[in-house]
Amino acid sequence: MNRYVLLVALIFLSAGCKMLFGPDKNGEYRLSSEKSGTETYFLYGYSYEDSEFYRYPYEQDPLPDIINEGFRVIQDGETIELPGFNTPGRVNGFALAGEFLNLEDARDFYDDYDRVEDGLQFAVVSDVVKEFQVWIQQTSAGNYVKMLVKEAESLEGDANNKYSEVLIEYTYQPNGSRDFP
Repeated sequence: MNRYVLLVALIFLSAGCKMLFGPDKNGEYRLSSEKSGTETYFLYGYSYEDSEFYRYPYEQDPLPDIINEGFRVIQDGETIELPGFNTPGRVNGFALAGEFLNLEDARDFYDDYDRVEDGLQFAVVSDVVKEFQVWIQQTSAGNYVKMLVKEAESLEGDANNKYSEVLIEYTYQPNGSRDFP
C-alpha cells in the first residue's frame, strides 16, 4: 500500500506544478537565432502554454509560440545578425507597444501596461527587435503576452557564424483576456 502511495506521489510531483496551476504567467527567457543540429538545422523557440523550449522546425516537437529568426544585415561593411521575432504558427503575431532609451523607462511602461489596447496591428514577423522595447504578442491560441526586451545582442559563434540573442521578461495571460494581472 505504501508503495502505491509513494508511486502516485512521485508521478504527481514529476508531472510538475503546471498540471495543477497551469503555465508560468511570468518569467524570463533567452531566445537565440543560433542554429543547432547536424544534418537538419533548427532553432529553439519558446512555448508559453508549456513554459518550455521546443526545436523548430522539428517534427517531434510541438510548435513554439515564438522564435528569434534573426535578420542578416550589413553594418559598417560587416555582416551581422539582428534579432527578429517570428511565430511558427503563422497566426496573429507581434505588435510594438513602446520603445525607450533605457531599461528603467521601459520597465515603468511594462509594469503599467495592464490591458492590450484596441487597434494594435499584429504581424507574424516583427521588425528588428531592440533593447528596451515592449512588445505584445497574440499567440495562435488567442492568448496575450507582454514582453520586455532587456538585452538584444548580435554575436558570432564558432566558424564565424553570426547569430543574435534577446533576453525577454514576459507576462502571459493564458485565458485570452486582454487584461494582465
